[in-house]
Amino acid sequence: MEASSKDFSYEIHTMGCKANLTDSQDLESQLLSMGGVESSVDPDVYILNTCTVTDQADKEAVKLLKKAKHKLVIATGCMAQVSPDVLSKTERENFVILRNSAKSEISEVISGWLKKQSQEGVVHGDRLGWHQSVRASNSYLQEGKTKRTRAFYKVQDGCNAFCSYCVIPLARGRSRSLSEQKILEGIQQLERDGVKEVVLTAIHAADYLDGNTDFIALAKSILKNTSTIRVRLTSLDPSEITKDLIFFMKENPRLCPHFHLSIQSANDKVLKDMGRNYSAKDIENTFEDIMTIIPHAYLGMDLIAGFPTEKKEDHLDTLERLKKLPFTKAHVFPYSVRRNTAAERLIQSGNIVAQHEIASRAKELRELGKKKMQIALESKIGSVQEILVEEKKIAVGSRTCSFGHARNFHKVVIPGDHPAGELKRIKVVGILKDDYLKGELF
Repeated sequence: MEASSKDFSYEIHTMGCKANLTDSQDLESQLLSMGGVESSVDPDVYILNTCTVTDQADKEAVKLLKKAKHKLVIATGCMAQVSPDVLSKTERENFVILRNSAKSEISEVISGWLKKQSQEGVVHGDRLGWHQSVRASNSYLQEGKTKRTRAFYKVQDGCNAFCSYCVIPLARGRSRSLSEQKILEGIQQLERDGVKEVVLTAIHAADYLDGNTDFIALAKSILKNTSTIRVRLTSLDPSEITKDLIFFMKENPRLCPHFHLSIQSANDKVLKDMGRNYSAKDIENTFEDIMTIIPHAYLGMDLIAGFPTEKKEDHLDTLERLKKLPFTKAHVFPYSVRRNTAAERLIQSGNIVAQHEIASRAKELRELGKKKMQIALESKIGSVQEILVEEKKIAVGSRTCSFGHARNFHKVVIPGDHPAGELKRIKVVGILKDDYLKGELF
């Protein structure tokens, strides 16, 4: 049977960051309003929301598109914005590249395809309008949509920082913020809709500004104007985390004690070359403040191994400094050159780290991260945690167990099949593989 405006199925594959997840929610909202039905079994339409932070992400996107055998394939997201020429080499019929500036036009593309019009090429969209707006996702509010336990709500998009390694300002455009009133209305609706936790996502949260309301003031306003929903913050830079924020988090249980810091390096020279606006000492102070004030907090971070000007001694300085600091998890990215960035020009001028050396440095950082995670997990044994049960189930031996995240973001498995969306008070009794904690109802 041919698909019609009231009968077509779709699948959305999201790569990359939490901001991309919110964009996918918005895409899904548009498809649902057209009468689309989500399906993972031979769907008519396949949508790939790409990431372009690393070379590996680009390669994975091309690989996924080549494998897609759907009737209509749409590539969008940051790689579609920055490198549509690369994606265009994926030769197939009914293949459309929607740049980030054209995501709002997905319904027009699908409507044309439903009318049996061939859909091919790159759609650029309203690039000026894109630079001036932030789209809020409403997919959780669609009637008949399965309720989820956690929502991602994008409050800010774009970036003006232009760090030397990063292509995201080109992929996401200038910084712009959603109004505080719009955000409050959206999150209050999520709370009424039964969502138990909202993650505030942004490309550069420190840029959030609506009148006199900055990102931290926004988080406080959300807590003041809601009653039950848990609030989790997006990634922040060390310079953006103040003692005031940490103490506020300690005193407000609904503000989840979970930090993710985009530090990238802990060496002053490399940080300067990257264009970061903080020092290694700032990183030390922030880490120590967080874990002193909230010892049970989850502290994750992003690191780049092998930046073009990073010498062996710079890497060792980062490694030794991090060994002395308390943290929970390290996300390590081997450096890969991004087109049209300042770091690309550094490479062209002769600054380069050999690939085998990048891999070696990344391995050392990851090994340190594993040791720190084990220490963090062991420190949680005997503690009492509140977890939000999610739809995912975990098999432990022959038993089916439920899974959830604690407020501090640790993954916890508990015995039994519990409904998604329930908050459970548990005691941590052990550690399972893959960084899971084992809990019992308390």
